Amino acid sequence: VIRPEVSRTFHFGVKGGASSNQFGDNLSSVHLNHDVIDWKSKDVSYLEEDNYDREYLKLVASAKVANNVKEALQMTANVRIEYNSFREFQVYARKLKLMDDEKAGIPRTAYKGIVETRPHIDKGDHHFLFLTPPMKKLERLFSHVKR
Repeated sequence: VIRPEVSRTFHFGVKGGASSNQFGDNLSSVHLNHDVIDWKSKDVSYLEEDNYDREYLKLVASAKVANNVKEALQMTANVRIEYNSFREFQVYARKLKLMDDEKAGIPRTAYKGIVETRPHIDKGDHHFLFLTPPMKKLERLFSHVKR
């Protein structure tokens, strides 16, 4: 199992999709890469589930914890806000202008309950803001990871 880095949302939403353009505003800026890449010559082992999950959990766990969106947006390093319910997730997602719906009880675009964004990418700041379940739940979700 590998973790895809290619957006799975590109193909729908703007015209004629099943969502009736529900996510058009969010998806209109998604663009596909047009550069030719020789994937057979690339080492993509970092995308294998154990490798990916180990590094991803380190990245998320090392992020500073913020108590609210305003505080998180003032930080200039990776930051995380923990949510304890789907309703609380929706409040944070709306303030960040992220998709706030769910599918099968999981926030849309989430990986193991984690939704990430880069709120200041337009200013050249590449740090992440993660919306996550509490760390104890993340540790259970990533319990298969060898540290």
